[in-house]
Amino acid sequence: MQVISLIVLLVWHTDPNPIFQASKKYGVTLNKLDLMKHIVYMFEIEDISRVTTHQLIRHRLASYDQESQRFSAASRETFVVPPSVSSKKESKELFEKTVNQVMEVFEKLVALGIPKEDARYIIPHSIKTKLVMTLSAASLQHIASLRTTPQAQWEIRSLVSKMYELAKQATPEIWNV
Repeated sequence: MQVISLIVLLVWHTDPNPIFQASKKYGVTLNKLDLMKHIVYMFEIEDISRVTTHQLIRHRLASYDQESQRFSAASRETFVVPPSVSSKKESKELFEKTVNQVMEVFEKLVALGIPKEDARYIIPHSIKTKLVMTLSAASLQHIASLRTTPQAQWEIRSLVSKMYELAKQATPEIWNV
């Protein structure tokens, strides 16, 4: 999994102190959350499973554009193998054998004239995909509070932790207010 790039869209300068001072001058009180609602991050994310994207898109205070399996070459894609599976030789071999068999069936269905969009129903959710995700700093903070806990599934926990760290590196003034 990798976060390919991060674009930070700032409505104003990243140093929050002048913003807080200006707001006080006009009788407006801004707190950290108010400020975080106006800072937007755009993440380009690759090599995550559809299992994780299904969890990620449950967070509705973000916008997503995900790669379409209908138009991608699914047969050339690779798969995310959970660490619990890859840590044991027998389970890893079984996982890989099964995924390969399923992809062979996918190719045979397409060769038989089944439309790709119908044949893809057989593809495992572990197939790698990519997406672009846009969200505010406040939304990222909320998602991180839920998805970086020990109870969160390992792949989304890793992804959101990376996103959170990149955001803090890009706009440290906001996260340290």
